[in-house]
Amino acid sequence: MPERPAAGKPLTDPEKGSQLTTRRRCPLRRKSNRRLVFAALCLLAVTAVLVWTLRVGSLQAYFSLLSPPAQRHAVVVYGGSFAACAAAYQAAAHLPPGQTVLMVVPESALGGVGTVGGQNFFDIRNWRGEPPTRGSFARWFAAFGQGYPTGEMSEFLYAEVVGGFPNKVRVLFNHEIEAVHLAKDSRGVQSRGTGGGPEKLEAVIVRPVARNPETQAVEWTGRARTFHGEVFIDASDNGRLARLAGVPLSPGRADWAGDAHQQAVTLMFQVTGVEPQAAIAYRHPETGKPEFFYFQEADGSRLGWGGKDFTGYDPVVAAYNAGGHRFTLKGYNIAEDTPGRWWLNILLIHEVNGMMQELDRGTERWPAAGAAAPAELVAEDQWSADRAHREALAELERPRFLEALRRFPGFEGVALVRGADGRPVVGEVLYVRETAHAVRENGTFALFADAVRGAGDGPGTGADRDLHSTRVGLGFYYVDINAYRKGEPVQTLETPANPHYIPFATLTTPAVENLLLPGYAQSTSSEAWASMRVIPNLTVCGDAAGAAAAYCAANNKSPAALGPEDIREIQNQLKAAGARLDK
Repeated sequence: MPERPAAGKPLTDPEKGSQLTTRRRCPLRRKSNRRLVFAALCLLAVTAVLVWTLRVGSLQAYFSLLSPPAQRHAVVVYGGSFAACAAAYQAAAHLPPGQTVLMVVPESALGGVGTVGGQNFFDIRNWRGEPPTRGSFARWFAAFGQGYPTGEMSEFLYAEVVGGFPNKVRVLFNHEIEAVHLAKDSRGVQSRGTGGGPEKLEAVIVRPVARNPETQAVEWTGRARTFHGEVFIDASDNGRLARLAGVPLSPGRADWAGDAHQQAVTLMFQVTGVEPQAAIAYRHPETGKPEFFYFQEADGSRLGWGGKDFTGYDPVVAAYNAGGHRFTLKGYNIAEDTPGRWWLNILLIHEVNGMMQELDRGTERWPAAGAAAPAELVAEDQWSADRAHREALAELERPRFLEALRRFPGFEGVALVRGADGRPVVGEVLYVRETAHAVRENGTFALFADAVRGAGDGPGTGADRDLHSTRVGLGFYYVDINAYRKGEPVQTLETPANPHYIPFATLTTPAVENLLLPGYAQSTSSEAWASMRVIPNLTVCGDAAGAAAAYCAANNKSPAALGPEDIREIQNQLKAAGARLDK
């Protein structure tokens, strides 16, 4: 908000130029003059605000000053990811008139990792000639293809989600959740999911945040505000809303390896000087097979990938990867943002915990074991997301990194793109691949690894057949695991034959009755998550969560308590919205 203009000079007589303090006037006339002066000052103040607003190009900001927005919404979505955008879109599309959606977005634009994070390369896998993931993802994929300019995609998402529903969807950019309000029991005790029955979220307390350019830590920058809601959706990558609300979480691979380690994260960065033809022409020195692949989309943008084997036998890259640091160069994905400028996904950062944020250090918000947690949420010596961002940014400047990077065919003349501050242009956020998974009452998950690996080709077949009746979409990708710790295989890949059903229970938790989880904290086992984690699958989950949230808000129901008839109605709504539920 602009500051009020400073007071001007004392009022003077227009003819004599002296201060009006010596002439006597009748009380009535003096009162009338004071009203005129007050009205003039108010007009000047409003004019100053309007001029300031026009200078920054936002009349919307001006009008919001005159009429503050409501503090209660039917649906509150946390996160700016593609899943969050899908959830907000479907919620707005299905809510009755007068009910609204609030998005609390920690980043500066919509799209999360897929835009401000620089991961502008959709990970898709075709089944019978086409991607089985439909709904909102199909619209966005049709508009841009597999690779896209991140800024244009953010604007497109905003136009669809906010512009498509005037006065129905509100977005708070650069805001983080500081605390949550949970419903209290009959004794007035707020138990935070400690086993006394399901909780109910009443509100979130949020504050503005910004990344400190020196420390790279995200910090609080403004006052707290409270927003109430009927149904809440955690579509984030860090599961923060679920964790603060007391949802029992299994960190990383704890369910199969017994520790809290998570898949490696990546800092995306921009480069120029890429020579696709040199990479295409390269052949494996022993097998003679190509190792790098590039193609051009209809709009002229180029994408590429490869180098998984190259990282093992090139001596400079292999030596870099064996070094005593937390970084590894992997086989890469790369896509043009603008002609000649590419976002590069190649740098793995090990031993990072995506739930750890420096703004929580020293507070009760810091992730740790609690009454609701089945395992320690933090492993020893893990870096916070903020520290990993800072350390990776520094690594980009080290000679050892550039020397190894330029060993890749087609990268011999590669250079880092730098911003106005002289620093490398990098993702606003890390590409985090895993954080934690919501656990059901019996310590299991709604979606398990066997259902993904052994999915059938239709209803009544395969290991996912029991999920058919409550399905809200199809998931399909490789079981793609990037190394949990340095020294482990950089990437392991399995190829399930068929898409699997995504059950509605994946999106709910018995711990908090009015919370939906289409993001990273969904109830999916760690190995199943290695397939579910890509943007197309998560967008399918976002569609389902948004439709379910609207249905619950309109009918005064809780997501965790829906019955078969309710789920059938949500399935019908999703089909009408273009989702694919059947194989």
